[in-house]
Amino acid sequence: MKLVFDHRLLRHINESAVKERGSASKAMLFAEKWLTTKIVTVPLSLFEHALSFLLTIPLPIYSSLVYALITHARGLPHYPGMYLRALYYRRKLGRMEPNVFIDQNVFFAYPRTVELKEFSYIDKGVMLMSRTSKVGRRVHIAPRVFVSGGGDFEIEDYACIATNSNIITSTEVLKDGARCSGPMVSADQRNVLRGKVLIKKDAFIGANVTILPDVTVAQGSIAAAGITLAKSTEPWGIYLGARTQKLAVREPVMWPDN
Repeated sequence: MKLVFDHRLLRHINESAVKERGSASKAMLFAEKWLTTKIVTVPLSLFEHALSFLLTIPLPIYSSLVYALITHARGLPHYPGMYLRALYYRRKLGRMEPNVFIDQNVFFAYPRTVELKEFSYIDKGVMLMSRTSKVGRRVHIAPRVFVSGGGDFEIEDYACIATNSNIITSTEVLKDGARCSGPMVSADQRNVLRGKVLIKKDAFIGANVTILPDVTVAQGSIAAAGITLAKSTEPWGIYLGARTQKLAVREPVMWPDN
C-alpha cells in the first residue's frame, strides 16, 4: 500500500521553501531521501495500514469519538492532524490518492462517492454535499466553500475555488406553481432541478462566487469575485461584473503538467 504522504510531497514542500525563503529545510531533505528507500517505506506502510484500520473500526461510541478527533485536529501549518485525516479518509472515501490534504472541519455528505486525486487540498470548513464529488490533481478548494447536495460536482486538474464560494448542484425551480421551501415539502409539490457543475482544467473561481446547476466553467476561464454564473463560460475567458460578462481573455497556461 502506498504511503499517504510520500517523498514527492516532501519535495513539493522543499521546492516551495526554496522559492519563498531561498533555502530548503535540511530535515525535510533528509526525510525526502529516506522515504525513497524500502527500509523505511515498507514498515511505515504497514504502520499506516494498521493505524488507519484502528481509526475506522465501526463501533458506535468509539467511531463517533474518533470522528470528532479527526475532524477537529489542528490543520495547516501543523501536520499531525493532516496526517491523521489522510489515514482516516483513505479508508472512508471512494478513492483517495497519496499526498492529499484534508484540513479541519471538512464534511463529506457521501464519502463513498468522493474521489480526490494527488496533491489536491480540501481546506478548512469545506462542505461537499453533492451526490458525487470528483477533485482533480493539484486542486485547491479554499476555506468555507459549499457544494450543495442533490447533483454532481467535478473539478479538473489545476483548477481552484476561492473562499466562501457556493456551488449549487440542485435547486428548486419556480414554475408550474410549485413550492420552493425545501426538502420537507411533499415531493409532488416540488419542482427540483438536479444537475452537474463541472469546473475544467486551469479554471479559477474567485471568492464569493455562486455557480448554478448544469454550468460548465471552461478550461482556463476565470470567474471574478462575487459574480453568479448561470451559464457556461468559454475557454480562457475572464468574467466579471453585475451582468457576468466576458470582458477579456487570459493568456493560456504554458507550463507542462507535473
